[in-house]
Amino acid sequence: MLLAHWASGNAAGAWLDSLPVMEVGSALFTTGLIAIFFEYIDQADAEARANQRLRKVLSEEAPAIRDAVVDGFAFAPDSLTNVASKKTLDRIVENTLSIRLGDQELAADAYRDLKEQIIGARQRWEDAHVAVALAPWTKGPAEGRGAMFVATIRWEYRFVPSSPVLRFSCVSDLDAYRDLLADPTSAAEWYFPPVDGLDASSPEVFELVQIAVNGKPQKVRRSVRKEGQVFTCNLGEAKSDEEITVSYTYRVLVQQHGHVLHLDLAQPTKDFRAELWYGDCGIRRMNVLDYLSGPRQPRYTHLSASDPSPSVEVAYEGWTFPKGGVAFVWVLEGEMRELAVSGGRGKQT
Repeated sequence: MLLAHWASGNAAGAWLDSLPVMEVGSALFTTGLIAIFFEYIDQADAEARANQRLRKVLSEEAPAIRDAVVDGFAFAPDSLTNVASKKTLDRIVENTLSIRLGDQELAADAYRDLKEQIIGARQRWEDAHVAVALAPWTKGPAEGRGAMFVATIRWEYRFVPSSPVLRFSCVSDLDAYRDLLADPTSAAEWYFPPVDGLDASSPEVFELVQIAVNGKPQKVRRSVRKEGQVFTCNLGEAKSDEEITVSYTYRVLVQQHGHVLHLDLAQPTKDFRAELWYGDCGIRRMNVLDYLSGPRQPRYTHLSASDPSPSVEVAYEGWTFPKGGVAFVWVLEGEMRELAVSGGRGKQT
């Protein structure tokens, strides 16, 4: 329309008079106005139609979207942690477990216990190996009350430390002993009830002989308290997020008439092995009681007391829950003789 107005007053544009410039301009202007008008009055209906198309697409593609999300969470668990909080993850795990078990209450209880024992654990041990050597204690009586075994116990395992300090404690209080089992800085704890002038603070009862981190010996500091004694070791240059291998040896007194030596696992442990030698200890028979919380059966190796080097060994492959362990239970040769003598007298009378 502007072009037609210019051509009517300018000689140079006289040739445009033969073209329908004004008609074309009027048609375009009218069409634009009509399009804007219809767009305005049709806006609400257009949104309704768009929502209807979107609902149709979602309903048709919902199974594919669902399968893609489930497969993504199943095979790419990192993506699930990016979009879900810890509380949401707990609900997902609990609901999934209830589907597998077919029991909502059982799934809730089982997952609650799992969180407390595994997720709540600050450390996890791997390739744990403990070796125990029993020998008679020569500073006390050979039999009866006060007779002791000296147990030299060596541990070695890999773990990521949650504290720069490790503690090795000996106490005479059962409550304090249970608290130490839940302490992440406690590497070894020993319970010794007072007997014949000996208690947990006595140097003969508990001694940390050696400790090494990644093969390097570490310095140890000993402190005596009213309820017992504590050996403290700094991990040196080990980083809090770096896996290390720790090995340590401690020597303890075990009462012979107690007939049992416990080795407890206070942390989730993978691939555990324990062995005990008991030559020249006057033991007729040694039994092993395992309370390892896992689905597999442990492997046992036993050399009887008549062997030149009698020993027992228990090994477990895979993960075990904390608060598990093994117990070595013995029968003394002297007690069996006394039992035989008393039994013979009973027959004579």
